[in-house]
Amino acid sequence: MPYIFLFVKGAFMNNQTYIFGHKNPDTDSICAAIAYEYYKRSTGDANVVATRLGPINRETRFALEKFGVKEPMLINNIKPQVLDMNYYQIKPIYTVNSIKKAWDSMAEQGRIITPVLNQDHSLAGVITITDIAKYYIGLTENTVLREMQTPFVNIVGVLEGKVICGDYIDPYVQGDLYTIAELRAGEKLTDTDIILTGNNEKLIHASIETGAGCVIITDVDMDKLNVNVPKHIECAIMCVPHNFFKAVKLINQSIPIKNIIKNNKIVYFGTEDTIDEVKDVMLVSPYRHFPIVNKQGEVEGVISKRHILDMKKKKVILVDHNENTQSAQGIEQAEILEIIDHHRIANIDTQTPVYLRAEPVGCTCTIIAKMYNEANIMPPREIAGLMLSAILSDTLCFKSPTCTEEDRKIATKLAKIAEVDLIEYGTELISTGGALDKISPIEILEGDVKIFTTDEHKISISQVNTTCLKSLDRIKSALVEEMDKYQQNKDLDLVVVIVTDILLGGSTIIVVGADKKYADQAFGIEADKDSIYLQGVCSRKKQVLPRLMQALQNI
Repeated sequence: MPYIFLFVKGAFMNNQTYIFGHKNPDTDSICAAIAYEYYKRSTGDANVVATRLGPINRETRFALEKFGVKEPMLINNIKPQVLDMNYYQIKPIYTVNSIKKAWDSMAEQGRIITPVLNQDHSLAGVITITDIAKYYIGLTENTVLREMQTPFVNIVGVLEGKVICGDYIDPYVQGDLYTIAELRAGEKLTDTDIILTGNNEKLIHASIETGAGCVIITDVDMDKLNVNVPKHIECAIMCVPHNFFKAVKLINQSIPIKNIIKNNKIVYFGTEDTIDEVKDVMLVSPYRHFPIVNKQGEVEGVISKRHILDMKKKKVILVDHNENTQSAQGIEQAEILEIIDHHRIANIDTQTPVYLRAEPVGCTCTIIAKMYNEANIMPPREIAGLMLSAILSDTLCFKSPTCTEEDRKIATKLAKIAEVDLIEYGTELISTGGALDKISPIEILEGDVKIFTTDEHKISISQVNTTCLKSLDRIKSALVEEMDKYQQNKDLDLVVVIVTDILLGGSTIIVVGADKKYADQAFGIEADKDSIYLQGVCSRKKQVLPRLMQALQNI
């Protein structure tokens, strides 16, 4: 059976380690993340998940579909979020629950505020101890249970009672509440009214004769139910263990919590809100506690201002990059555990020691495939196919100067596991990704782009591979126009596009921007031209970037 990935779409998950490549991911970044997730899980780490920082390009999508693997979850940034806080868990209190249940729950958890939920677990409002307190002073109006639409079962629960015979007429209290002491002899009630009486045979009979829909008998031994009730009565008879005066005080607390919650101008946060956003709100809010809700609108818990100080950083593993500018937004606030890369060591800062594996090979997946061999792990066909795809892409089917003998050796082995012809599949892969007439100019610019920054210059270098360089002629004017817009929108000093023909073994270099003179010197472009074809130039890392950086230093 094929290996199926169980990627989770949507929110971050606590305690997960996120594996991702660079922004605007190429095939190596995506496939390395997926392959390394499988490797980590195979070696005992279940809390890892492959992710990506940008859209899937055509070439990568072809590889994923070829081997039946789903694309990784997209993340926009790695900044700490509400879900990374050690927030308070809550016991759910719903709008129909009694005031007493809310009070007891808050007392048990030591909370002075709690969210109140609708039946779909969404946030209805919040209540505080102060909001509830006034309902603990006892019965106020005999109409209060009816007016507050109190469920009849709330009364049973609050008074810890038991209905021993008969049924109340409605699920909700529809009448008024009386005590036997306040009624005149012979006074009649309706079949929706409720009457409280002591455990006295004469008082019980008198209460029943009022015609009330429910008679509540107080001070009953609930183990023996020592009450004398006439047979064949229709009203509900409820026995409660509390004495008469305590029952009078408690019954008010059966009012549903929805009647006293605050639901105007509620301040709450989403689990995916960043800590920076939370801080800004908390600083100006008079409140100290705030409900948090997930993407489905369900309440997850409560946070307070002190939780800002008790925050867990997201754990990440970087593949195919180690530069801040190429990594996820907020990477400086994450805990980097590992770096697996084949580029130069750049400017990623770590606060603790990390596992770093960087080798001068043509592809990150070459390193990961070596790790499989070292751990005696046989990758399934799908994983082998993805690692092969990355190597073929990064080395341009072994024609790039970055390609090493290790890349060739490992790719040959992976092709056998993936059950594909090495060169035939490589040509098919790259020609699919580099059909220039099927790619929009902005896709060419952003499909595989890296930003390089020096003290005085900010440069983007994009690369696209093709098997038909002549097709560039049909789109070049539109591409240059888009490059001009891109340079202005991104505030860049120089925009470079490398169009590499893997069959010819060379590239056309196209440049625009205020710093064009540096590119002219680096690549021999005439001042009145915007491009040049360079035979034998295929590598951004080894042949384009070094020459450009040298020109920046010399002029």
